[in-house]
Amino acid sequence: MQNCNEKLPILEEVEFQEHKLQTLSIIEKYQYFNKNKAQNMTDCGQRLQFGLYENLQTLEQKKKLEEMYTCKDRFCPFCNWRRARKLGIQSYKVLKAIDSENKVRYIFATFTVKNCHINDLSDTIKQMNKAFDRMFKTKRIKSSILGFVRALEYPPQKDNNEYMHPHFHCLFVVPTNYFNTNLDLYIKQNEWQIMWKKSLKANYDPSVDIRIIKAKGETDPIAKAVSETVKYPLKILDLRSMNVDLFKKLVQQMNRKRALSFGGIIKEYRKKLILDDVEDGDLIYDDLENEKIWKRLKTLLYEFKNGEYGLQYYQKAPAV
Repeated sequence: MQNCNEKLPILEEVEFQEHKLQTLSIIEKYQYFNKNKAQNMTDCGQRLQFGLYENLQTLEQKKKLEEMYTCKDRFCPFCNWRRARKLGIQSYKVLKAIDSENKVRYIFATFTVKNCHINDLSDTIKQMNKAFDRMFKTKRIKSSILGFVRALEYPPQKDNNEYMHPHFHCLFVVPTNYFNTNLDLYIKQNEWQIMWKKSLKANYDPSVDIRIIKAKGETDPIAKAVSETVKYPLKILDLRSMNVDLFKKLVQQMNRKRALSFGGIIKEYRKKLILDDVEDGDLIYDDLENEKIWKRLKTLLYEFKNGEYGLQYYQKAPAV
């Protein structure tokens, strides 16, 4: 976060305003068929409470988010921004812990299926989940992959938003000897495609993309892996061109669907580190590094409203 400038009446951390503004088009759609969801999203991130902290060594000042209401709606751009941020923080902690105790490498993979009509989205996702589970129960996968993060993405088809493009983005943890040609651990891309097709029980060749995550120069390989992992998961869907009827169908089709899944060593380390659920848990998740060297100065309150600078977060006096 940036240093605080108390003279400004608006919140300097502009990402809050950017993502809050993105909720407006979704709220408008919800107004037609679910006013409760519309109101919950309106209230989401409407008021923010920060603590103003000062570094005891450098006298640098930072804000730490301490309180806010989040609607946790699947289609809320504000919540999805916070989820993606939380996933990034948690993933770094998990992979750092794994890396400190194991010799591993990372692979980024994408598994697709044919685009489906919006009315078939729920069934298609169920089929994908079953296929992925089926594939990971095979001896070939068990002997080669130590763990995974799997994220579901389902953007509308660009030229026809009655059709959806559901697919999985995955981060795989593999042993360092995975790439040893003398061992039968490495899985080539065409083999992945054959296994995915078989698991899907498909009569077509689904697209599979496999990429080895490499650190460049001094880059932290864990940070690189995290950046690849969170590039797509929980991405804010561009639903502006989707009419209300289609959006209503999308909401119905995605009911009780989870975007994230963890397996193997990643699931084990998440449990060991006692990490909160990314999708349904706390979305404040704002830490200061080494809190012992930070002194809390005061409370800062902001409210999202129309004012001198347009729709913005304006600072307000705390209640006495």
